[in-house]
Amino acid sequence: MSEKVYNLFLLKRPTERWLRLAPAEQNALLKQINEGLAAAGGRRVVGCNAYWCNEGYRGFGVEEFPDFAAWRGFADLREKLAWYSYLDTWSILGTWHEAVDPAEVVAPEPGRIYQLFLLRHHAEGYEQLPQAEKDALWAQVGEAMPDAKWIVAANCYWASEEYQAFGVQMRADLDAVQRSHARQLQFNWPRYVRARIMLGTLWEA
Repeated sequence: MSEKVYNLFLLKRPTERWLRLAPAEQNALLKQINEGLAAAGGRRVVGCNAYWCNEGYRGFGVEEFPDFAAWRGFADLREKLAWYSYLDTWSILGTWHEAVDPAEVVAPEPGRIYQLFLLRHHAEGYEQLPQAEKDALWAQVGEAMPDAKWIVAANCYWASEEYQAFGVQMRADLDAVQRSHARQLQFNWPRYVRARIMLGTLWEA
């Protein structure tokens, strides 16, 4: 696989092993992870705190790698460091979603709200619509989120039977998110998709 690979991760919580480390040991381990990410040619596209909007997850983020071999090298480093024993996480791989033009992507900005979505599948009601009605429905979705800007969008159907796609969008603020959901309810958007959504704010450096 020669195209870019994206790793979406959801952080549930640090483990007791992590919490028992001294701050200097935590920083040293994080330094190894960050240096390994850079050495693999990868970068962290976005990283967000989500503890303020739910109790199940502390945060989420997406990493980008130039190809699968680069991702595998970074994954091998994490295995060597037993990274899995320090954090309780969930992750999934993806490749760029053809429906989103990379030219539309923007860099994350402080002070914004970030909306993660994980698409399980389109519901039966959506699948039964003629293509013209599907197109009209997606146009309504776009009109309901005039402020939304793409940070990343990926297909992950090839890596999972549970999820089809994931992405992160930058929103102006919480009021914008609430207005969007209110407008989506007007055309019954939840009838047509099965997805998970999570909100976050940027990690502080």
